[in-house]
Amino acid sequence: MDLWREPSRRAYAIIDPGAVWLFLRRNFLRILTAAAVAAAAMFGASLFIFKKYTATAVVMIDPRSARVTKSGGVISNIGGDAIAIESLVQVAKGEGFLSELVDRLDLTKDPYFGGKGDTLDAKRLSTVEKLASKLTIARRGTTYVIDVTATTNSAEESARLANAAAKQLVADQNELRTGANSTTAQEIEARLAELRGRVNRAEEAAAQLKARLKVTDAGEGNTLLERRIAELNQQLVLAGAGAAEARARFEILRKAGANAGESLPQSLQSSLLATLRGDYARLSGQLADQATVLGPRHPEVLRLNAQIADLRRQITAEFTRMVASAKTAFLEAQEREADLSRQMKAAQTESGELGPQMVKLGELEREAKAERDVYEELLNRQRELSQVKGLEPSDIRIVSPATPPTKTSPSRILLAIASAVLGLIAGLAYAIAREWRQTTLRTTSQAERLGGAEVLGFLPRLAPSETKDRSDDTLPNLTPWLAEICADITPEAGDGESVILLISSTRRGEGRSTIAANIAVYLSQGGDRVLLIEADKAEHGGNSGFGLLDILDSGEDLRSALVDQASAGYTFLPYGGRTVGRRSSVGGLMSGMTLRATLNLARRWFDVIVIDGPPALEAPHARFLAAQADKTLFIVEWDKTSAEDADAALDRLDLNEVAVVYNKADAKRLRLYDPEQSQQLAGLEIAA
Repeated sequence: MDLWREPSRRAYAIIDPGAVWLFLRRNFLRILTAAAVAAAAMFGASLFIFKKYTATAVVMIDPRSARVTKSGGVISNIGGDAIAIESLVQVAKGEGFLSELVDRLDLTKDPYFGGKGDTLDAKRLSTVEKLASKLTIARRGTTYVIDVTATTNSAEESARLANAAAKQLVADQNELRTGANSTTAQEIEARLAELRGRVNRAEEAAAQLKARLKVTDAGEGNTLLERRIAELNQQLVLAGAGAAEARARFEILRKAGANAGESLPQSLQSSLLATLRGDYARLSGQLADQATVLGPRHPEVLRLNAQIADLRRQITAEFTRMVASAKTAFLEAQEREADLSRQMKAAQTESGELGPQMVKLGELEREAKAERDVYEELLNRQRELSQVKGLEPSDIRIVSPATPPTKTSPSRILLAIASAVLGLIAGLAYAIAREWRQTTLRTTSQAERLGGAEVLGFLPRLAPSETKDRSDDTLPNLTPWLAEICADITPEAGDGESVILLISSTRRGEGRSTIAANIAVYLSQGGDRVLLIEADKAEHGGNSGFGLLDILDSGEDLRSALVDQASAGYTFLPYGGRTVGRRSSVGGLMSGMTLRATLNLARRWFDVIVIDGPPALEAPHARFLAAQADKTLFIVEWDKTSAEDADAALDRLDLNEVAVVYNKADAKRLRLYDPEQSQQLAGLEIAA
């Protein structure tokens, strides 16, 4: 088969679409018949084998989070967790889930599911395995939908089984959540009594130590002593700052003196002093003016001097008062700072004495607080779980219960389609196997895979000759189809060298001699001097005459054996053997130097020497003739010569290059293998 196989070596090659189409054309009826028979048989068998009923219950997991309380239950909803959904499906496929379903439905006693075994456990295990083969639980794509599908021989049983599995799937998930809530609430309640006692003991120990230390809580986690120390420390800092400021004021005033004037800081300025200094400056200005005009002894000048002297006394008195006031403020601030320092030292001494006991008290209070926090948290959680029991909505439910199916699964239409497809595959397989067993050569590509051979053309099957004797008048006329074949073997004009052409085949009866004679006739008609040498014993088996073997054996003149075929236009050298002794072998004569000398002599007289050689698989001396030939034409009988024989024959001829010609081709059948060659062959046949 040339569809994808190399016939000679049975090796795989690239599939050719054109070859596939030709394969389907020539095997159409065969494939159709085989496919119809196989499809009918498969459909009839499937009606008995696949008489099953399939029912599906649909379970949905709601990804939305619904809670009665803020914290929810112990186990949250599955929600949109894809891995959790897939895990739920895988658990439902497990042996534990199926075993529970077997026990719930009592399937071990069911005539359809009941397993076999010597013990109860063995029967139960067998029932679980059969249930696993009939029950399918799968997630629908990437959705939140789970299909629970059961397939049995009964429609009602399939629906019952699917619904039971779906209900168990939902019930298991709901029981998991409610059971976790109840179990956790019970465990918390058992721990609360112990925690209550520990909280009471811790708080009593802290209260007793407080009473013994006479520690009063001042709020915000502080005692009265701690708050007093903090307040004294704050007051002491403020008193120190006030004393330093009062001391600075006093020193500035003491050093400045009454004549400091505007050089005093703004904070030490006095409004009265400023007024007096203003009046002093005004009167001093007037005094200077009047003294210049009126003279120093004028009454007005004397009056102004008296006023200025009075203002100077008032300024001195005011400044003295300011210094005394600053000194008094400094002393009072210093005394207050000293008093606060004494109080601070006394409080720190008292705090130091209570320090170790306060550390222990803090430890007891922290322990009591930690115990109370745990106790209150568990108490609240226990009350919450008890109150929400049965109130939280379920996130998994059955949205579509299974109903008894009215049709078998798969349906008859699907079975018919499947049977048709399988029947077509069977028909194709039958046709492929049939052509696979046929190893005969039919196409150009098959021949070209024979050691790189070149196909020159196809020759048709013509009516056989009515006589068994060699006669050009009785041979089929193949010259109309030889133009393209002989184009490569005709000697070029002006070349001056003759060509030796060997015509060989695999076995006898493939038309080798007929083609050799027709080539000789065709070339002679073109003006070439042609010698046709018969290098194989004629098939008719008549009496041997004088010819090639006699010349090779005796060394006589070549001219004495040549026969002029005037009607055909070529010269003929028969096989001969009349004078050859019994001890002489054909192989020995053909392999000797005499054959080469004879052919070289013939080259001088003829342009083309056509050797009607022996079949390669039946005559060993065909190899020697091929070695002497310039070109070899290998004849293959179309759809009869096997690829293995042709390959073996070419290996025996040991040729580097070989040209192949298909003989006895059926043009009508050839179009199903090689349309181009078939069309060309038919066209030449019409022209002939």
